[in-house]
Amino acid sequence: MALTLGALALAFGGAAAIAPAAHADSSAKTSAGARATFTSSDEVFKLYDEKCDGYSVYLVYKLRGGSEQRIEFSGGCNKSGKYDKNFSEGSKVEYKACVNVNNARDKCSAWSTDFA
Repeated sequence: MALTLGALALAFGGAAAIAPAAHADSSAKTSAGARATFTSSDEVFKLYDEKCDGYSVYLVYKLRGGSEQRIEFSGGCNKSGKYDKNFSEGSKVEYKACVNVNNARDKCSAWSTDFA
């Protein structure tokens, strides 16, 4: 009679927990006041405006290396917006957080990469 991994672990005083691999959550941030996070399990972006400077923030994302999509947030300083997406499982998601600076070059983070 063969013993399963769980039965072996219980026989030796432990417990076996086997769970599927999960993708880690990720984030992108600028020192200029924009922060974006991506929760891979729910495929949700959150975009934060962390400075009271009068500038709005946005995030740019690419799905599977495709064209760039932009999500704007102008809700005000120390506030955030939540954006629920529906991506195919395992899709590569690249994104960056940006501050929309008037009459100057926008300030953006480096690209972050995650998987849906």
